[in-house]
Amino acid sequence: MTALAPGASALRPLDSPARPRYLPLWSWPVVALLVVVAGVVGVGLAPQGSRVAVWWPAAGIAVLFLVLTQPRRRWAGLLLVLGATALANAIGGRPPLAALCFGVANAAEAFVVTALLARRGRPRFELRSLASAIYFCLAVVAGAVVVGLLAGATIAGLEDGAFWSTAAYVAASHAAAVVMIAPFALFPRRVPVRASRLELALHAVALAAVIALVFRDGADLPLAFLPYPVLAWAAFRFPVRVVAVQTLLASCAILGLTIAGGGPFNHEGLDLAVRAALAETFLVTFAGFSVVISAAQYELRDTTRRLAATSRLLSGSLLEASVGLAIAQRRADGRVRVGWSNPTAAALVGEGAERSWQGPLADAADEALRSGEPVTVELDERTLTVAANLVPDEPDHFSVQLVDVTEPLRMQAATLAAEQEQQAARVTRADLERQREDFVATTSHELRTPIASIVGYVELLEDSPRLTDRERGWLEVVTRNADRLSALVEDLLAIGQIAADRDGVEPREIELGPFVTEVLGNVRVLADRKEMTLDVAGCAGTAHADPDDLTRMLTNLLANAVKFTPPRGRVTTRTVEHEDGTVGVVVSDTGPGMRPEELEHAFDRFYRAPVAERDAVPGTGLGLAIVSELAARNHGSVALASPEGGGLVATLTLPGRGRAGVRETG
Repeated sequence: MTALAPGASALRPLDSPARPRYLPLWSWPVVALLVVVAGVVGVGLAPQGSRVAVWWPAAGIAVLFLVLTQPRRRWAGLLLVLGATALANAIGGRPPLAALCFGVANAAEAFVVTALLARRGRPRFELRSLASAIYFCLAVVAGAVVVGLLAGATIAGLEDGAFWSTAAYVAASHAAAVVMIAPFALFPRRVPVRASRLELALHAVALAAVIALVFRDGADLPLAFLPYPVLAWAAFRFPVRVVAVQTLLASCAILGLTIAGGGPFNHEGLDLAVRAALAETFLVTFAGFSVVISAAQYELRDTTRRLAATSRLLSGSLLEASVGLAIAQRRADGRVRVGWSNPTAAALVGEGAERSWQGPLADAADEALRSGEPVTVELDERTLTVAANLVPDEPDHFSVQLVDVTEPLRMQAATLAAEQEQQAARVTRADLERQREDFVATTSHELRTPIASIVGYVELLEDSPRLTDRERGWLEVVTRNADRLSALVEDLLAIGQIAADRDGVEPREIELGPFVTEVLGNVRVLADRKEMTLDVAGCAGTAHADPDDLTRMLTNLLANAVKFTPPRGRVTTRTVEHEDGTVGVVVSDTGPGMRPEELEHAFDRFYRAPVAERDAVPGTGLGLAIVSELAARNHGSVALASPEGGGLVATLTLPGRGRAGVRETG
């Protein structure tokens, strides 16, 4: 067996049928040499006075080679087999034409066997079942018939030999070789086999002893059956690869002992032709028996392994399932007993259920069995759903499924309660929001009158000639704070009005060029006080918005830019048209800008950046919030960005007519 180990390991990649492996091209010359050597050896095995070899190993190597050859290269492989076997016959002493005809016969046999195996095997043929072994033997017989007929015709036509006897001898010798050697290319994937090395050694010794006993000089014919039980022992206990190796070695030993004159087929009462026929028939049946019985045993092992795996999977999933599963039986007296249950069901039905099952669960199972619908039952602060159905072909047995739905029901109840609380909270919040908005709107409206009175009387006091400079300073403080209070009230009223009347807008097409110029005029006074530059980098395009809302949005953005930009700074206004039909008005300044954490809260109501508090910049913290509310009311948006070089960029995006491409105007 050690001499064949390299060949066996070379075939190991073929164990997986999904990815067949083929012989590389560099091995073809080696195969050709093996076929030639095997052919010469076969010629040497021809009995004295016979033109046909008892065994032709080149046939087995040729079939094995073609099985391991890629389908698109098998025609080239057939030519290699033809040439190698023809050369072997020529070396063996046959005339050139006869040698060529024998080469054609060998190639035809290899083609028939390989084609039949390829037709059955997808993607490759394997000896994995009794049916596949029988099919393989039939393919070998078909190939042997073909080569026998062609060889018989060659001998009869070119060498004046007997057609039928030659055909029978050649068919038998080739079939024996193919059935011994070709299985090495057809091994299936490995299946674990529990056989010790000691048993393997004992079997090898027993097989060698039986062969030596049966095929010794002077052995009687009835002893020829003795190797079969020993070979069956190997097939039932060892892997198919071991059986194939043992079969090949045993066949070679039997052939050698027979040629040397030993064994039951060299009986003195038998002529040479009968002896050769018996030896060839024995080799074919011996190897064929090995293939069939080992493939059948492999099928049994593989099926047993699959069934065991399925059984472990099913039993494990049933035993470890969180669902209670039980099989109950209704006796003739009407009582119900539990014959089998997994641990979950056993914990629910209680002890003693194997004798008599009764109680709420049993009643629920009966009701579920009658109605065909699951039944819910309360049991020990738990809620269970019980389902039952009859077991097919067992009218007095039924299966029960017990599902603990306590936690799902609790979660469902908790979820429902949480949703109700959230709904109540939303209603309360909406009511509080409405009350707050009503309060702010009412309070702001009521504050208008006293603020107007304060401003009016302050203006009257400022016209008095009797005031001292100190008193006029006091009046300036009152005026400044009254203006701030008035601006706050107006902003609060604006916020409330926007929230209360989100749909009360009348959008229309607005040409941005003249519109932006007009708004810039409103804030130019503030810019002139700080000696600032107001640039218009070209404003064009059309926006679809409410004119009053757009005026307030642009005024707030430009006023913010002017307030936060240092003296002699610059504020630039431009427009951008987008391919999605929107238009943007971009206001950028050269002020200090805002940090990322400040940008996150820029549109919050009453938010004032730290720089505004530090520099005492006037404002209510509502300007950007109003812009955001108005932009949303006009189906637009506003965004702020602070570039690394400083300054702030505000982009107001509104619906427009839309144009192809993205371009800046100006």
